[in-house]
Amino acid sequence: MFEVEISNIDPFRNLVKALSVIVEEGTFNMNEAQVKLLAMDPSHVAMVDFELPTEFFDKYTCEGEPKLTVNIGEFLKFLDRVDRDEKVNIKLDEEQARLVIRCKRGGHTRRFMMPILEPLNEEVPQPKIFFKASTRILTQSLRRALRDATLVSEHVKMEVADDAFNISATGDMGSALSEWQKDSDELLEVKAEENSNANFTLSYLNDIVNAVQASSEVATLELSTDMPIKMDFELPQGKLIYYLAPMIGV
Repeated sequence: MFEVEISNIDPFRNLVKALSVIVEEGTFNMNEAQVKLLAMDPSHVAMVDFELPTEFFDKYTCEGEPKLTVNIGEFLKFLDRVDRDEKVNIKLDEEQARLVIRCKRGGHTRRFMMPILEPLNEEVPQPKIFFKASTRILTQSLRRALRDATLVSEHVKMEVADDAFNISATGDMGSALSEWQKDSDELLEVKAEENSNANFTLSYLNDIVNAVQASSEVATLELSTDMPIKMDFELPQGKLIYYLAPMIGV
């Protein structure tokens, strides 16, 4: 048994959109306290670790620990049909293997049903990485720097020192550099046990940050040289963390 009600669809829809940029099919694990998703993209380059507590929803009912596997992109299509002034009820119908989405406004109700999928066999391990440097930065500032980098390259270099954070890109068309000193208003925190840097695919970073910027104003990035980056996007409630593998030999 799983059922939730949402009176303001935008925050939830934005979060599902943020998941959809890397996850095609995902299994949500529910319990009395929260909804969780740990999933990788099909190429196993990126991972997302997502949690929403019961307090996020207007009403939350969960018996046992059901699992819900859906096509995230198709789920988002149904959510996109919800108007902002509609109240939404989402219920798992395990007997019919369907997810039921009801939208209500006044005396008018609309209902959508989408099939749920067989649970994924793949167990996604929680990453165990020791990070040597971290920085906390405004999400919009990060987004702007990545968009600058796309002018010249398909990959980007991130560097964290104890007094600065740099994002740079170089290609046939030239170069782009965004540098934040420790006293920058956009850089909220920076620290490093040792200077760390790594190269990453811009398409992944842009897709993630473009989708997340509607939900999160601040991101914490953790990095070690030539290791995956951890991007923790702060939410009013819940957790949204991405991991992205580096490009080696660029």
